[in-house]
Amino acid sequence: MQVLEFLEQLFLTWALYSCIGWIWETGLSIVVRHRFVDRGVLIGPLCPIYGFGALLVLFLLNDVTNPIALFLSSGVVACTLEYISSYVIEKLHHIRLWDYTNKPFNINGRVYLNGFIAFGAGATLVKLFVQPWFMGVVGQWTPLALHVVSGAIAVLLMVDATLTAAYSWSFDTKLKRISEDVNALHAEQVANLDEKVVTASERFEERRRTVLDSHVAHTLNWQQRRLMQAFPAMRSMRDNTIIDQLRESMERLRSGRRTNGTRHGDADAVDAGARADKPAE
Repeated sequence: MQVLEFLEQLFLTWALYSCIGWIWETGLSIVVRHRFVDRGVLIGPLCPIYGFGALLVLFLLNDVTNPIALFLSSGVVACTLEYISSYVIEKLHHIRLWDYTNKPFNINGRVYLNGFIAFGAGATLVKLFVQPWFMGVVGQWTPLALHVVSGAIAVLLMVDATLTAAYSWSFDTKLKRISEDVNALHAEQVANLDEKVVTASERFEERRRTVLDSHVAHTLNWQQRRLMQAFPAMRSMRDNTIIDQLRESMERLRSGRRTNGTRHGDADAVDAGARADKPAE
């Protein structure tokens, strides 16, 4: 087999399991949350970590055929990848996308037992059944078909990755700025303790909502809003509560139950931008 064809098959393998991972994550979200939420980091239907996990299992455990040994070792490989990915994302972007702290048998909130079982079982099925079938199908393609399909997917992926990076850029910086604005309001409230407590609290809450609604509608772009909905456990390492506050603001703007005078256009902007947040029809 030529090197190019081998790399193309490798790429298609990654794309297949990235897509299957997206279907799994999104389907699970529909069952748990009773609505459609795009669970991918990319705009398209791909969860890259699943593709990389599958490749690691296929290469590192190539000689493992015993189902039990394959299940256990696959779980270790997958959870190691998940742990490292969580750590790197947190250090680079100051954001934790998933958090299993409240799950039993977790390790620093990055991986936990149920994930180990699910990944181990899934990888075992992939190694013993899905991958042999897939390679049999792809092996029957002509070189031209292989070039066209892998090339088309690669172009779409590059466009997707470029757009995702452009829309997600400076997310941490924006969260920091929003957090500073909210904290400034809190500091002002503390400085005016001579007011009646109830009056000061009501005034702070009203202004807090106004600031958050404005940032949701005008500071964050649709991809950043989508990511906050796609990862319910996402939190900023700079401010543990700011993302939850922004989610509440998004719901408030969409529902129209605002009491702070924010324009209706802001709600429309959120609905148009966070298209992946809508319930499935």
